[in-house]
Amino acid sequence: MLYFTLTLPDRSSENIRRNGKFPIDNLDKRWYLELDALTNLTVGRWTSSGKDFAIAMPVADHFSPKIRAISRFHSFHNAWATHIAVDLNALLPENFIAEPNVQISSLIEDVQAVELPTEGENRLIWQYRVPPSTASLPASFPDETEVYIVDLDAARQTVGVIEIVSPANKDRPQHRDTFIAKCLNLISQGISLIIVDIVTVRLFNFHNELMWRLESKDGQMPETEQTPLYCSAYRYTFNPDDSRVECWAHPLSVGSNLPELPLFIRSEIAVPVRLEQTYMETCQKFRVSV
Repeated sequence: MLYFTLTLPDRSSENIRRNGKFPIDNLDKRWYLELDALTNLTVGRWTSSGKDFAIAMPVADHFSPKIRAISRFHSFHNAWATHIAVDLNALLPENFIAEPNVQISSLIEDVQAVELPTEGENRLIWQYRVPPSTASLPASFPDETEVYIVDLDAARQTVGVIEIVSPANKDRPQHRDTFIAKCLNLISQGISLIIVDIVTVRLFNFHNELMWRLESKDGQMPETEQTPLYCSAYRYTFNPDDSRVECWAHPLSVGSNLPELPLFIRSEIAVPVRLEQTYMETCQKFRVSV
């Protein structure tokens, strides 16, 4: 969620509530946006003073004829991954870097966070309080699980991966199994994982499939026509007596606002993945509106 400070008369405030428009001259210049872009956004909440204005871009149906005529999902998908990586690099310590569209072996990760070698002090740019998880479940991974190689070289180790689901991930059983196997391998190695699924065609819930593979019913989310989309984050903590997978799962639908999810770079240190902000920026640049 982005916040803007406005100095507006009451009548203008009512106009913004109704149609999302307001005089550009009254907008704080630090948060300048073109009027055409603002008309595509949804008004959020107001404080009692009526001056703090929250703007959000709800999830669009990227496979509707209207939006497909403007922007293909493959292009939007890649651009969003880039915006997420750029935003993360403003928050990560100096010896960590986020990279978009990284190919590892024969697979491509949308966003990957890696740790670089450093001799200096490791300081977080952003102090982030992780929200409570939606589920915490016992987990064990079989010894014969295929090891998924994520080290780029001896000096760079992957600590987090963000997967933005594409239609090709869901279009046939073999592709779905490949995606699930990759996610399980990442989680089993202690790599922080985030899955974002806003694909409105070929519905398949990877989060619930992961929970089923981990033999957990507690972490599953209801699959309804109202919330066919979702995003989720995962962290695996190994302990000989009680190894667990924590998850942060959020069901979504077209018109929902995206949440902020934690990406762990250490077992107890996370940075926020600001899905809403980066999604809104990408939509603006690709002229996508609900």
